[in-house]
Amino acid sequence: MISTYPHTIELAEQVALECQKLGADPAILLETDDVFYGQFKNYSDENLRTASAHCLGLVEYARSYVWLGGPKDPGPMRRVPKERFAAMYAGERAHEDKALEKKPKSVGVALGMVTRERAKTYGFNYAKWKAMTEAAIAVDYGRLEGKGQTFAGLLSAPYEVRVAADNGTDLRFRLAGPDRKVHVNDGVISDEDIAAGNPDAQLPAGAVWIAPVEDSAEGTFVCDLPIPQMGKLIQGLAWRFQHGRVTEFTARKNVDLAQVGRDEATGEKDMFASFGIGLNPKAQPGFLNNYIVAGAVSVGVGDNRGYGGRNRSSWGFAGTVS
Repeated sequence: MISTYPHTIELAEQVALECQKLGADPAILLETDDVFYGQFKNYSDENLRTASAHCLGLVEYARSYVWLGGPKDPGPMRRVPKERFAAMYAGERAHEDKALEKKPKSVGVALGMVTRERAKTYGFNYAKWKAMTEAAIAVDYGRLEGKGQTFAGLLSAPYEVRVAADNGTDLRFRLAGPDRKVHVNDGVISDEDIAAGNPDAQLPAGAVWIAPVEDSAEGTFVCDLPIPQMGKLIQGLAWRFQHGRVTEFTARKNVDLAQVGRDEATGEKDMFASFGIGLNPKAQPGFLNNYIVAGAVSVGVGDNRGYGGRNRSSWGFAGTVS
Protein backbone atom coordinates (compact mmCIF):
# COMPACT_ATOMS: atom_id res chain seq x y z
CA MET A 1 0.00 0.00 0.00
CA ILE A 2 1.49 3.33 -1.11
CA SER A 3 0.05 6.37 0.68
CA THR A 4 0.46 9.63 -1.22
CA TYR A 5 -0.78 13.18 -1.55
CA PRO A 6 -1.11 14.92 -4.94
CA HIS A 7 2.32 16.55 -4.70
CA THR A 8 4.01 13.12 -4.49
CA ILE A 9 1.83 11.24 -6.96
CA GLU A 10 4.65 10.86 -9.51
CA LEU A 11 6.92 9.37 -6.85
CA ALA A 12 4.09 7.03 -5.82
CA GLU A 13 3.76 5.87 -9.43
CA GLN A 14 7.49 5.13 -9.63
CA VAL A 15 7.35 3.16 -6.38
CA ALA A 16 4.37 1.19 -7.70
CA LEU A 17 6.18 0.38 -10.94
CA GLU A 18 9.22 -0.90 -9.04
CA CYS A 19 6.91 -3.03 -6.89
CA GLN A 20 5.40 -4.54 -10.04
CA LYS A 21 8.87 -5.47 -11.30
CA LEU A 22 9.35 -7.49 -8.12
CA GLY A 23 6.03 -9.28 -8.54
CA ALA A 24 4.23 -7.34 -5.80
CA ASP A 25 0.63 -6.14 -6.03
CA PRO A 26 0.79 -2.39 -5.28
CA ALA A 27 -2.16 -0.10 -4.64
CA ILE A 28 -1.98 3.70 -4.33
CA LEU A 29 -4.02 5.43 -1.64
CA LEU A 30 -4.53 9.11 -2.51
CA GLU A 31 -5.16 11.61 0.26
CA THR A 32 -5.54 15.39 -0.05
CA ASP A 33 -5.11 18.40 2.18
CA ASP A 34 -8.80 19.27 1.82
CA VAL A 35 -9.90 15.83 3.00
CA PHE A 36 -7.37 15.80 5.85
CA TYR A 37 -8.59 19.14 7.21
CA GLY A 38 -12.19 18.34 6.29
CA GLN A 39 -12.38 15.67 8.99
CA PHE A 40 -12.00 18.36 11.66
CA LYS A 41 -14.87 20.36 10.14
CA ASN A 42 -17.24 17.53 9.27
CA TYR A 43 -16.78 14.93 12.02
CA SER A 44 -17.95 15.04 15.60
CA ASP A 45 -15.48 14.17 18.36
CA GLU A 46 -17.12 10.75 18.50
CA ASN A 47 -16.47 10.22 14.78
CA LEU A 48 -12.84 11.27 15.16
CA ARG A 49 -12.37 8.85 18.05
CA THR A 50 -13.74 5.96 16.01
CA ALA A 51 -11.10 3.95 14.17
CA SER A 52 -11.40 4.08 10.39
CA ALA A 53 -12.83 0.82 9.04
CA HIS A 54 -10.70 1.34 5.93
CA CYS A 55 -7.48 1.53 7.96
CA LEU A 56 -8.38 -1.49 10.07
CA GLY A 57 -9.28 -3.45 6.96
CA LEU A 58 -6.08 -2.53 5.12
CA VAL A 59 -3.81 -3.66 7.94
CA GLU A 60 -5.48 -7.07 7.84
CA TYR A 61 -4.11 -7.82 4.37
CA ALA A 62 -1.48 -5.23 3.38
CA ARG A 63 1.95 -6.69 4.12
CA SER A 64 3.96 -3.58 3.24
CA TYR A 65 3.35 0.17 3.47
CA VAL A 66 5.15 3.11 1.87
CA TRP A 67 4.28 6.49 3.38
CA LEU A 68 5.21 9.48 1.22
CA GLY A 69 4.13 12.16 3.67
CA GLY A 70 1.57 14.90 4.00
CA PRO A 71 -0.41 17.03 4.20
CA LYS A 72 1.43 19.44 1.93
CA ASP A 73 0.59 22.51 4.02
CA PRO A 74 0.64 22.24 7.84
CA GLY A 75 -0.30 25.90 8.30
CA PRO A 76 -4.06 25.29 8.81
CA MET A 77 -3.22 22.98 11.74
CA ARG A 78 -2.78 26.12 13.82
CA ARG A 79 -6.51 26.76 13.57
CA VAL A 80 -7.59 23.26 14.59
CA PRO A 81 -8.42 23.00 18.33
CA LYS A 82 -6.01 20.73 20.16
CA GLU A 83 -8.95 18.72 21.48
CA ARG A 84 -9.85 17.77 17.92
CA PHE A 85 -6.33 16.51 17.26
CA ALA A 86 -6.49 14.53 20.50
CA ALA A 87 -9.72 12.91 19.32
CA MET A 88 -8.13 12.02 15.96
CA TYR A 89 -5.09 10.49 17.68
CA ALA A 90 -7.41 8.43 19.88
CA GLY A 91 -9.13 7.13 16.75
CA GLU A 92 -5.79 6.04 15.29
CA ARG A 93 -4.85 3.94 18.32
CA ALA A 94 -6.79 0.82 17.25
CA HIS A 95 -5.01 0.85 13.89
CA GLU A 96 -1.62 1.28 15.60
CA ASP A 97 -2.37 -1.60 17.96
CA LYS A 98 -3.38 -3.79 15.02
CA ALA A 99 -0.16 -2.87 13.20
CA LEU A 100 1.85 -3.89 16.27
CA GLU A 101 0.10 -7.25 16.11
CA LYS A 102 0.36 -7.82 12.34
CA LYS A 103 3.81 -6.19 11.92
CA PRO A 104 3.58 -5.18 8.25
CA LYS A 105 6.74 -3.75 6.71
CA SER A 106 6.58 0.04 6.74
CA VAL A 107 8.79 2.66 5.09
CA GLY A 108 8.37 6.40 5.62
CA VAL A 109 9.87 8.63 2.92
CA ALA A 110 10.49 12.18 4.14
CA LEU A 111 10.63 13.74 0.67
CA GLY A 112 6.88 14.26 0.75
CA MET A 113 7.20 16.39 3.87
CA VAL A 114 9.70 18.75 2.22
CA THR A 115 7.37 21.40 0.80
CA ARG A 116 7.57 25.17 0.46
CA GLU A 117 4.39 25.45 2.51
CA ARG A 118 5.88 23.48 5.42
CA ALA A 119 9.13 25.44 5.20
CA LYS A 120 7.20 28.73 5.40
CA THR A 121 5.10 27.53 8.33
CA TYR A 122 8.09 26.47 10.43
CA GLY A 123 10.62 29.03 9.25
CA PHE A 124 12.88 26.57 7.42
CA ASN A 125 15.16 27.48 4.52
CA TYR A 126 13.44 25.41 1.84
CA ALA A 127 16.42 25.06 -0.53
CA LYS A 128 18.77 24.05 2.28
CA TRP A 129 16.21 21.62 3.73
CA LYS A 130 15.54 19.96 0.37
CA ALA A 131 19.25 19.63 -0.47
CA MET A 132 20.01 18.20 2.97
CA THR A 133 17.19 15.65 2.76
CA GLU A 134 18.29 14.46 -0.67
CA ALA A 135 21.92 14.19 0.48
CA ALA A 136 20.88 12.29 3.61
CA ILE A 137 18.91 9.82 1.50
CA ALA A 138 21.88 9.32 -0.85
CA VAL A 139 24.20 8.36 2.02
CA ASP A 140 26.51 5.32 1.85
CA TYR A 141 24.17 2.62 3.20
CA GLY A 142 26.93 0.09 3.69
CA ARG A 143 28.75 2.40 6.08
CA LEU A 144 25.45 3.33 7.74
CA GLU A 145 24.68 -0.34 8.33
CA GLY A 146 28.15 -0.86 9.82
CA LYS A 147 27.68 2.03 12.24
CA GLY A 148 24.28 0.71 13.18
CA GLN A 149 25.62 -2.73 14.01
CA THR A 150 28.44 -1.23 16.10
CA PHE A 151 26.03 0.81 18.19
CA ALA A 152 23.60 -2.10 18.39
CA GLY A 153 26.33 -4.16 20.01
CA LEU A 154 27.02 -1.45 22.58
CA LEU A 155 23.34 -0.93 23.40
CA SER A 156 22.80 -4.67 23.84
CA ALA A 157 24.93 -4.73 26.99
CA PRO A 158 23.47 -3.91 30.45
CA TYR A 159 25.42 -0.67 30.80
CA GLU A 160 24.69 2.29 33.01
CA VAL A 161 24.27 5.31 30.71
CA ARG A 162 24.67 9.02 31.35
CA VAL A 163 23.53 11.67 28.86
CA ALA A 164 24.82 15.16 29.63
CA ALA A 165 24.88 18.44 27.69
CA ASP A 166 25.55 22.12 28.35
CA ASN A 167 21.84 22.97 28.07
CA GLY A 168 21.00 21.37 31.42
CA THR A 169 20.59 17.78 30.27
CA ASP A 170 21.87 15.30 32.85
CA LEU A 171 20.07 11.98 32.63
CA ARG A 172 21.12 8.56 33.91
CA PHE A 173 19.49 5.23 33.14
CA ARG A 174 20.24 1.55 32.64
CA LEU A 175 20.16 -0.62 29.54
CA ALA A 176 18.34 -3.93 29.85
CA GLY A 177 20.91 -6.09 28.07
CA PRO A 178 20.41 -8.67 25.31
CA ASP A 179 16.78 -9.35 26.27
CA ARG A 180 15.84 -6.06 24.57
CA LYS A 181 16.51 -5.98 20.83
CA VAL A 182 18.10 -2.86 19.36
CA HIS A 183 16.15 -1.37 16.46
CA VAL A 184 18.57 -0.28 13.74
CA ASN A 185 17.11 2.13 11.19
CA ASP A 186 19.64 1.79 8.37
CA GLY A 187 17.13 2.18 5.53
CA VAL A 188 16.80 -1.56 4.93
CA ILE A 189 14.25 -3.97 6.39
CA SER A 190 16.24 -7.19 6.50
CA ASP A 191 15.26 -10.69 7.58
CA GLU A 192 17.24 -10.01 10.76
CA ASP A 193 15.17 -6.88 11.39
CA ILE A 194 11.95 -8.84 10.99
CA ALA A 195 13.18 -11.52 13.39
CA ALA A 196 14.03 -8.79 15.90
CA GLY A 197 10.50 -7.35 15.62
CA ASN A 198 11.62 -4.28 13.66
CA PRO A 199 9.60 -4.07 10.43
CA ASP A 200 10.00 -0.29 10.02
CA ALA A 201 12.43 1.96 8.17
CA GLN A 202 12.67 5.62 7.24
CA LEU A 203 14.34 7.51 4.42
CA PRO A 204 16.51 9.34 5.17
CA ALA A 205 17.70 6.67 7.58
CA GLY A 206 20.28 6.60 10.32
CA ALA A 207 19.40 5.88 13.94
CA VAL A 208 19.46 3.14 16.55
CA TRP A 209 16.70 2.88 19.15
CA ILE A 210 16.17 0.74 22.21
CA ALA A 211 13.76 0.46 25.12
CA PRO A 212 15.94 0.80 28.26
CA VAL A 213 14.90 -0.25 31.77
CA GLU A 214 11.84 1.94 32.15
CA ASP A 215 12.04 2.72 35.87
CA SER A 216 15.79 3.42 35.84
CA ALA A 217 15.74 7.00 34.49
CA GLU A 218 16.88 9.70 36.90
CA GLY A 219 17.57 13.33 36.10
CA THR A 220 16.70 15.85 33.41
CA PHE A 221 16.51 15.77 29.62
CA VAL A 222 16.26 19.11 27.77
CA CYS A 223 15.73 19.36 24.01
CA ASP A 224 17.91 21.98 22.34
CA LEU A 225 16.13 21.71 18.99
CA PRO A 226 12.63 23.00 18.26
CA ILE A 227 10.02 20.34 17.53
CA PRO A 228 7.60 21.14 14.66
CA GLN A 229 4.10 20.22 15.77
CA MET A 230 0.67 21.19 14.43
CA GLY A 231 1.92 24.25 12.57
CA LYS A 232 4.02 25.64 15.44
CA LEU A 233 7.38 25.00 17.11
CA ILE A 234 7.78 23.49 20.56
CA GLN A 235 10.88 25.08 22.06
CA GLY A 236 12.93 23.97 25.04
CA LEU A 237 10.98 20.82 25.86
CA ALA A 238 12.23 19.38 29.16
CA TRP A 239 11.45 16.32 31.26
CA ARG A 240 12.56 15.58 34.79
CA PHE A 241 12.57 11.89 35.72
CA GLN A 242 12.43 10.15 39.08
CA HIS A 243 12.42 6.33 39.18
CA GLY A 244 11.64 6.43 35.47
CA ARG A 245 8.54 8.58 35.83
CA VAL A 246 8.15 12.11 34.46
CA THR A 247 7.73 14.44 37.44
CA GLU A 248 8.09 17.72 35.51
CA PHE A 249 7.02 18.34 31.90
CA THR A 250 7.84 21.85 30.67
CA ALA A 251 8.88 23.87 27.63
CA ARG A 252 9.82 27.46 26.96
CA LYS A 253 7.11 27.69 24.31
CA ASN A 254 4.08 25.64 23.23
CA VAL A 255 4.35 22.87 25.81
CA ASP A 256 0.63 22.21 25.29
CA LEU A 257 1.36 20.93 21.78
CA ALA A 258 3.67 18.28 23.20
CA GLN A 259 0.90 17.15 25.54
CA VAL A 260 -2.01 16.79 23.11
CA GLY A 261 -3.93 13.66 24.07
CA ARG A 262 -1.86 13.07 27.21
CA ASP A 263 -4.47 14.02 29.80
CA GLU A 264 -6.97 11.45 28.58
CA ALA A 265 -4.36 8.82 27.72
CA THR A 266 -4.23 5.50 29.51
CA GLY A 267 -1.39 3.30 30.67
CA GLU A 268 2.26 4.19 31.33
CA LYS A 269 2.07 7.56 29.61
CA ASP A 270 4.56 9.23 31.98
CA MET A 271 7.21 6.51 31.96
CA PHE A 272 10.65 6.62 30.37
CA ALA A 273 10.31 4.72 27.10
CA SER A 274 13.12 4.93 24.58
CA PHE A 275 16.66 6.02 23.83
CA GLY A 276 18.02 6.74 20.36
CA ILE A 277 21.30 7.79 18.74
CA GLY A 278 21.56 9.44 15.31
CA LEU A 279 23.98 8.04 12.72
CA ASN A 280 23.48 9.91 9.43
CA PRO A 281 26.55 12.05 8.56
CA LYS A 282 24.67 14.03 5.91
CA ALA A 283 21.67 14.98 8.05
CA GLN A 284 21.62 18.43 9.65
CA PRO A 285 19.71 19.58 12.75
CA GLY A 286 16.93 22.12 12.78
CA PHE A 287 14.39 20.51 10.47
CA LEU A 288 12.02 17.53 10.89
CA ASN A 289 14.22 14.46 11.30
CA ASN A 290 16.58 15.65 14.02
CA TYR A 291 16.85 12.18 15.53
CA ILE A 292 18.92 10.85 12.59
CA VAL A 293 21.62 13.55 12.79
CA ALA A 294 24.96 11.90 13.57
CA GLY A 295 25.62 12.21 17.30
CA ALA A 296 22.14 13.44 18.21
CA VAL A 297 20.52 11.77 21.22
CA SER A 298 16.78 11.26 21.56
CA VAL A 299 14.58 10.22 24.46
CA GLY A 300 10.94 9.19 24.44
CA VAL A 301 8.21 8.75 27.02
CA GLY A 302 4.98 6.74 26.99
CA ASP A 303 4.26 3.69 24.87
CA ASN A 304 7.33 1.68 23.83
CA ARG A 305 5.91 -1.65 22.71
CA GLY A 306 7.25 -0.98 19.22
CA TYR A 307 10.76 -1.26 20.67
CA GLY A 308 9.99 -4.34 22.72
CA GLY A 309 9.42 -2.43 25.96
CA ARG A 310 6.83 -3.00 28.66
CA ASN A 311 5.07 0.38 28.54
CA ARG A 312 1.56 0.02 27.18
CA SER A 313 -0.09 3.39 26.65
CA SER A 314 -2.29 5.28 24.24
CA TRP A 315 0.22 8.17 24.13
CA GLY A 316 3.88 8.86 23.56
CA PHE A 317 6.28 11.66 22.65
CA ALA A 318 10.00 12.10 21.95
CA GLY A 319 12.57 14.88 21.76
CA THR A 320 16.20 15.35 20.75
CA VAL A 321 19.38 17.03 21.96
CA SER A 322 22.07 17.65 19.35
